[in-house]
This record gives sequence, C-alpha cells and structure tokens, in this order.
Amino acid sequence: MKLPRPLSHSSISLYQECPRKYRFKYIDKVPEKPRHFFSFGQSVHLALEFFYGVKEPTPPPLKDLLANYKDIWVKAGYRDAAQEKEYFDEGERILKAFHKKHSADFHVPFFVEYAYTFEVDGVPVTGRVDRVDKLPDGRLRVLDYKTGKKLATGRLEVDPQLTMYQYACETLLGAEIGELVFYHLPTLKEHRTVRRGAALVDELKTRIVSTAEAITGERFDPAPDEMKCRWCDYKPLCPIFKDQYAGAPVPAAKAAGEPELAALVDRYGEAVARAQAAREEAEKAGRALSESLSKKGYSRAFGASYEASLEREVKWEFLDKKKVLSVIKGAGAYDKILAPSAPLVNKLLEDPASDAGLRAALAELGERVESPELKIRKL
Repeated sequence: MKLPRPLSHSSISLYQECPRKYRFKYIDKVPEKPRHFFSFGQSVHLALEFFYGVKEPTPPPLKDLLANYKDIWVKAGYRDAAQEKEYFDEGERILKAFHKKHSADFHVPFFVEYAYTFEVDGVPVTGRVDRVDKLPDGRLRVLDYKTGKKLATGRLEVDPQLTMYQYACETLLGAEIGELVFYHLPTLKEHRTVRRGAALVDELKTRIVSTAEAITGERFDPAPDEMKCRWCDYKPLCPIFKDQYAGAPVPAAKAAGEPELAALVDRYGEAVARAQAAREEAEKAGRALSESLSKKGYSRAFGASYEASLEREVKWEFLDKKKVLSVIKGAGAYDKILAPSAPLVNKLLEDPASDAGLRAALAELGERVESPELKIRKL
C-alpha cells in the first residue's frame, strides 16, 4: 500500500503510540470526538495568526484582536456552556496579556503559520510552524505556541517536534536555525534551546523512514496502554476491547459530536439532490425541445443565450448477435471490427464502402433505429 497521506509530527507520534489507532484515523477515516483543549488551542493560535498576519510593522489594536478572537472561536468539544465560557475567558486573558507585552516589541515575522512539505529519503513529510522569526545575524528562530496549563520543559532539548521544525526550515528556507522556542502562552514564558545537533536530526530521519515502512507494510497491531486506551474513541472498534463492545452500534458522526463532519455530509447530499433535480429538469426540457424541433422540421434553433441543434443518431439493434458474427466472418469482414460490438457494426452498416451483400445480410438481422440527439452550446 501507499502512505494514505504525507507524514507529520502528529501522525508519526500517533503511529508510535498505537499503530491500530493510526489506521482507524488516517486509513479507515473514522472521526474522533472533538476535544475542548484542541478547540481552545486552535482558537488562540488563530487569534495570534491574526495579530502577526499584518503587512506593516504595526500591531492591530487590542479591540480588533479580541473581536477577531470572538469571531473565530471554535466551539466544538466543550462539556457545557460553563466550561466553554471558562476557556473563552482564559483565552481573552492570554490575548490581553500577550498584546500588552508584545505591542512594544512588535515586528512582522519572517513567516506566520509556515506550512512545509518536503521528502526524507522519498517519504513525503508535511507540517506547519506557528511562527518563524529572522534573527539579527540572519539565522532563524522557530516558535511553537503551547496553550496547555502545564508545559513539560524537560523535553525541550530533545523534543522531536522542534527537531522536525528545524529540519524542515533549514531544508526549505536555506538558513540555519539559531534558536528553538516553546512559547507557553498561559504564563507568557519563552522556553528556549539552541539548534539541534546532527545526532537528533539523523534520529528523526530514521524515525520518519521506519514509520513509513511500517505503514506501507500494513503493520497495524494495537498497542494497549491503560491510560491511553481509557480515553480512546476507537475502543468500540479495537480488537483488544471487542468483547466489551460486542453488539454496540458505532455512533454516527453527528451523534458522536462531529458537527462539522455532519454539516459536510448534509452539504454533499443536498448538492447531489440539486444535481439530480437539475438533470431531471434538463431531461424534461430536452424532450420538449426535441419534440418541438422535430415537429417543426427544424435542425437548429436559437434562444437569447443558447443555440440548440438536433442531429440524427443511427443505431442498429440485433437480437441474435451470434448470427451477426457468423455473417461478418463469412464475408471476411471480421478483421474490420474484431468483435460484434454495436458501435463498430453500426459503422460497418452505415459505411457505403462496406460490401453491399454484407450490409444487406446484416440488415435482415437487425432493425434500423433513428433517434434524435440534442446538443446545446452557449452563444
């Protein structure tokens, strides 16, 4: 099999956490329930993208930042309105403090939400960096925003996500990384580390290639873990837990808390219904137009915006195709059509250059049916 999608830091991490979970998400495309902490993180990230996404070195006013935050707020996954308000207020607090701290030292970043795609030994890799700054010495600084209440700073020196960002930026942007930063937004603290060495980059490359080989080799065994499995949405589908969920229905997307997915399903269904209705209306109008043209003896007609033409399509219909083939072979014309297919036999019958005896013999076996073919083009 081929990779279902380019690898990313998150998809590699998911595969290493549980290969079967990777399969459920990226190959079987079973939706997960939305999580409030993902929605919160996305909302704050989008607000900071707005803050830095200006073309001139002037930050947007606080009122514009907060208005944008309200507009782009992602509502999915919250337990109730009270929890949603708690997180919304926390986001506002973070943005007010961030605006106050960074308006004074505001600068237009080198990249905001830098999307990258490249290959590692033939394996496609993709991802997105929250922010890339250019340092005074020409090197780059990579920043990854974190919105969780706690930040495990102990992994800063070896975190594979930052290694991935460094490798992608140096590969594609042609500049060396000078600094890697986890920016913990709730505390407005920047946790910095220096450029990764060759050993960690090589380890990352090996991890990318080995993960791709495992996926294309269809190695999707479950990797049960008490803590991780407790919160996994795929437990009803997992062979490890099949006895616990025997006979339990898998919830539909909408019932599972996937309003965006449910909306897409409905949007597609409504589009298909509209297309079907349009086809039926076109067929009805086409029949009426064809009948009117035939009755008047016209081959062309014009409207204000379109031209219609009526062409006669000739078909021969046969009940006994074996006899047709026998006649064709007997006349030595089999090599002209190679098989008694209707289009080729039609062509042979309507071609004045075909053997007259053959055409007559075939005509006795079939019935000539003439049907109008309506064509339309915009003027």
